[in-house]
Amino acid sequence: MGSRPLTVLIGSVGIVALSACGPATPSTKASPQVQVSSTSTTLDSTPSQPTTTSTTAGRTGVYGDPAAAAKYWQQQSLEDNCGLVAVADVVGEITGHAPTEQQVIALAVSTPSGTNPGPIYAPVNDPSHANGTGGIEMADEVVLLDHYGIKSVMTDATTHPDQTGLPALERYLTANRKIIAWVNSAVIWNTSDQRTAADHFLVVTGIDTNAEVIHLNDPGADHADEQVSMTTFTTAWQTGGDSIVVTGAA
Repeated sequence: MGSRPLTVLIGSVGIVALSACGPATPSTKASPQVQVSSTSTTLDSTPSQPTTTSTTAGRTGVYGDPAAAAKYWQQQSLEDNCGLVAVADVVGEITGHAPTEQQVIALAVSTPSGTNPGPIYAPVNDPSHANGTGGIEMADEVVLLDHYGIKSVMTDATTHPDQTGLPALERYLTANRKIIAWVNSAVIWNTSDQRTAADHFLVVTGIDTNAEVIHLNDPGADHADEQVSMTTFTTAWQTGGDSIVVTGAA
């Protein structure tokens, strides 16, 4: 089993997701919502049709190409950097060249956070990170993706209910858009840790409505193309308000 995610932060506007891949605890200090308009893209509500790829040709009810995405999976080596590794995965899926874990860590350490004083990432208990718990804000994933020339937007069920949920994920996967979701790790991994708060970032790479399976590139797992039931995924995802970062249309 991979590393555990750490903290959640409920912001003053919608949900500001903070993950450090460890036990989740609510923050008592609200954080301002990061301004992402310059890096955002419109999320459409066009009805989706399953994508046809080399792995799904001839099949209906299958969205995305998890086999193609699997080559960009990396396992996190630290307890608190699932969000950074998820960003690296998405960069690889879009550009064909994924940064290494150390490269994306170095970028996050040297890039100012859009929501906190100090850098996007600093180790747990490092005084340069305002919350002192490590991990990164979900909104800062938008900032990091923009560094690689990838436009994206953060959304959740509270602020934009039409832009998240399984039907929305199917639309995004059909359009070859990439998705980072904020989930509860214990539900995904079926462990005995807390199951009430989201604490982990992972990449959704496919949905198979025939088998009722969600395909994931999970940096906390020990292999690419982790597969969980739809019920497991939605239960884990609901703890974070169905929050996602989704890239723009290709």
